[in-house]
Amino acid sequence: MLSNTLPLLLGKIQSVFGYIVLSMVVVEWVVLVISKKMESNREGWVNVLSYVLDTIPYFLLGKIVIFGTMVWMYDMRFFTLGYAWYIWIIAYLVYDFMFWLVHLLGHQVRFFWCIHGVHHTAEEMKLSVAVRGSFVGFLHIPLTIIWLPILGFDPFMLFIVEAIAKLYGLYEHVNDHADRFTGKLKWLETFFVTPSVHRVHHARNGVYLDRNYGETFSCWDRVFGTFQSELPDVYPKYGLLHSTINGKNIFQVQLYLWKDLWLDIARAPKWKDKLKYLIMPPGWNHIDGGKIAAEYRSEAWKAYHAAPKKTHPEKQIYTPDTVPEI
Repeated sequence: MLSNTLPLLLGKIQSVFGYIVLSMVVVEWVVLVISKKMESNREGWVNVLSYVLDTIPYFLLGKIVIFGTMVWMYDMRFFTLGYAWYIWIIAYLVYDFMFWLVHLLGHQVRFFWCIHGVHHTAEEMKLSVAVRGSFVGFLHIPLTIIWLPILGFDPFMLFIVEAIAKLYGLYEHVNDHADRFTGKLKWLETFFVTPSVHRVHHARNGVYLDRNYGETFSCWDRVFGTFQSELPDVYPKYGLLHSTINGKNIFQVQLYLWKDLWLDIARAPKWKDKLKYLIMPPGWNHIDGGKIAAEYRSEAWKAYHAAPKKTHPEKQIYTPDTVPEI
């Protein structure tokens, strides 16, 4: 029964989610255009097109790979948890932790970064960035939920939880100008990921690199030491570190990270090093070990503490002589 109804149910959930996303994106888009705060219409179209490319494989392979695997695992489950209200809460917490973990892998494993990095090619924060995904996203994102039914969570429950979490994730990408009306909401970020917290995650400023992986709750980042609050004097700059990718070009956005990975693998003389390019963090190389985000972040913090602090009511971007432009 479950195997027959689940694909249909997921299709309805995806449709509803799609309509909500489209409506919110259009409303924000209109507001930004009217208020003349829109930096690039073209980047917005790349976001939407990337969403289409990310979604197509789910329709083509979802029933076989995702649905089939989850139903099979639910049949093999260790426990039967049921549908009590507290099970829904536990399911959401487990899902959110798995999102944090899979998201972390997306930044620490080069193969997964080539998929997740597409999301970070945007240089302007707005709602449509939330759906800026890779055409091979199905190799990464489903890892969040695909195995959870074996613990006893009904796949139907997990899809509902995921849909709610994605809607919350949409809110986190609200445009900077719109979010400034509400302020930083520091009391809220004690427990939840806010737009301010997520701006830090998208920033390429050295002090912000590879921080804040949570989707709904900020507790995972606080527990594992990956949390960073937005600083009052370091305005986030978006995009990829040292990247020549044009965030307004759909082909570069979708393919260039893979091209760079392939070239690095081809240049490595040893098979061991070729494999390492797949599993080591972005920035690693076989010649001298390279330089990864943690090193850039450490250098940036030293520069930040050494830089003279300025008192100004507005946020500002440090120059390359203070906080490195990374």
